Amino acid sequence: MLWQRLITGPLLILMLVGLVWLDETASTPMVIAPGGDEIPFAPRGTVLLAMCALVVAPLLAREIAGMLSRAGSAVHEWPCMLAAVLGVCSMWFLGSAATVNTKVAGAVVAIPLALITLMSFALMQRRTAAGASSTVAGVLLSWAYAGLPWAFWIALDRAQGPAVLAGAILTVKSTDIGAYFTGMTLGRTKLIPWLSPGKSREGFVGGLVTGAGIGALFAWWSTDCTWVATPIDPVRGAVTGAIFGILGPIGDLAESLFKREARVKDSGNLLPGMGGVHDVADSLLLTAPAAWLLLA
Repeated sequence: MLWQRLITGPLLILMLVGLVWLDETASTPMVIAPGGDEIPFAPRGTVLLAMCALVVAPLLAREIAGMLSRAGSAVHEWPCMLAAVLGVCSMWFLGSAATVNTKVAGAVVAIPLALITLMSFALMQRRTAAGASSTVAGVLLSWAYAGLPWAFWIALDRAQGPAVLAGAILTVKSTDIGAYFTGMTLGRTKLIPWLSPGKSREGFVGGLVTGAGIGALFAWWSTDCTWVATPIDPVRGAVTGAIFGILGPIGDLAESLFKREARVKDSGNLLPGMGGVHDVADSLLLTAPAAWLLLA
């Protein structure tokens, strides 16, 4: 219902702002070392890592596992939830996209080993070969789709600071809003009728234009913001926002594919008026790597 969305939406925005503020506060120098130097209470990104690893990613993986199960796949929740947690934590070492070092090689080796171990435990619990491919696919999907995107958002925060993180996320969500209202007022041509009848080509263009505009606006604002490590050029912000306007709807359509196969209206009912975690976070999943590559 609309009134529920009008309550849940602002609460989610306040939660995002609160988490970003808490994370930044925890990373400011506040502990005196023996040598007299001030050191942060926790590294930047710690609060966001805890929230994503312990709450957001497991809930998202649980919803995805539930939809896969309803669609007939033999998927268990707990291996998928653990894989999502691993996905969030797997890129903690990342900072700027321009300074990735040899630690990547270690992660390339360590992450598959951890996933193989997790899948082995899941298969041993089943004690049958039936549904083995579904179990493996569910674990890999949960790692890459429900967990890893949050690692990119956290890496962006660590590289550029909380203002860029919040601005990028709000830009992504602005593309959703722009697409929604443009589609309502001007929508005539269906985008993919068999998959998502409510989406139109006009709405897609409206979301792309909105993303470009909001991205440029946030970039212009970043030039005078002390919370930004490196100010972002407005042209770069506009291009990034436009890319968000393309990738965000693709993430939305990917979720529609899950829901249509599972024959459910929403991925869950955790958030009144909005559905589940997946219903709210769908556009943030595929835009996360782009945000890190373009802004970090």
